[in-house]
Amino acid sequence: MEKNKLIEELLPDLPADSRQILENFESIVQGVRPLSSRQLLRLPENIRDVSHLLTDQRGGRRMGYLNDTVALSAYMRYFQWWNLLRLTRLFAGLKPSQLNVPDNGICLDIGSGPLTVPIALWLARPDLREKKLTWYCLDCSQTALALGEELYLAVAARTIAELGSARSIAESASEQKSLEPWRIVRVKGELGVTVRQRAHLVTAANVFNEVVEESGKPPEFTAKRAADIIMHYKDSAAQVLVVEPGTPPAVRFLTAFRGAMARKGLSIVAPCPKGMEWTAGTADGRGCACPMDGSRGNKWCHFTFSTENAPEKLQKLSTRAGLPKERASLAFVLASSVVPKVAPKESQLEIRVISEPIKLPGERTGYYGCCRQGLVLVESTTGLTPGQLLRVKELENPRRDRKSGALLYRY
Repeated sequence: MEKNKLIEELLPDLPADSRQILENFESIVQGVRPLSSRQLLRLPENIRDVSHLLTDQRGGRRMGYLNDTVALSAYMRYFQWWNLLRLTRLFAGLKPSQLNVPDNGICLDIGSGPLTVPIALWLARPDLREKKLTWYCLDCSQTALALGEELYLAVAARTIAELGSARSIAESASEQKSLEPWRIVRVKGELGVTVRQRAHLVTAANVFNEVVEESGKPPEFTAKRAADIIMHYKDSAAQVLVVEPGTPPAVRFLTAFRGAMARKGLSIVAPCPKGMEWTAGTADGRGCACPMDGSRGNKWCHFTFSTENAPEKLQKLSTRAGLPKERASLAFVLASSVVPKVAPKESQLEIRVISEPIKLPGERTGYYGCCRQGLVLVESTTGLTPGQLLRVKELENPRRDRKSGALLYRY
């Protein structure tokens, strides 16, 4: 009998060089988009203004709001910084077997803004830095794209310089000769604009929640349209990664997008455990139903982590802006054209941990998760964290939790 074991950590700590750059991210932004001392004093107020645009005033938000230089400066110094923390943790947790791009590969980032996704991927994945990649960065704000390219090149230059200083002179010269920044191609326009080459990797982060809000149409409509357009952008062998805020409406969109991708023949690589990513017997190929789909009254699939170790300067800026954060969260779907649809062994069950600890009767601790059997409540004496993937012995007739109806498993 195979013992229960942890087989994946979704949100691990970052490499040391990446942490160092994120700690000093504000100095890199200042080098690219300098602000005067008076402008820096007004930064917390400007951050609050952008926050209102993204939340309670989003109904009046216009497309291309990042063309405004004040809003863009606030976005880069606060919202982009937090987004980099989220995305780098996620990218570091996705293994090369899950998220990879061939050498000389083509990537497309939809709604790229100041190039948050390429910067995060460069920081989190040293294995991809050595590849010659071309990034088509698509956004309706030319200003954001231009500053984002400068910011990416500054981050890449600092990474390469720090790598060189950490090695011998001979080794450093050889390494730096092969390690070069990725090629950036700026594409001004909205979703659907023509891009010259088909992409091996298509990404979009914090984009479609805004599209849904601005369209006023159901998330399912936006998900189907997004999937149709992305199919025209991607290569025949490609991966598609969409990351959104960890909110119920965003997860509702991602659930519909997951189904749309599966119907088009793609396999869901993550975060779904084995057995949920694809069910060959279903007529429409949607895969197993998601027990945390964000529908009304239902739980939603998202992953959180503590901000305790976030850069001190970012935490202080958050406090000054009146927007302190104790937790950060995200939700995502990674789909692929090339992952084989392999059914798990019947005796094994993969469970993706979703929630933080829950107090159970009798001083016990549980964690909500999902598996191919549906919603799960995992009781564990070992501290688990959101995103972890467990493998346990599958039970034929597991008991159910009276409150939630979730299947009960022990780890």
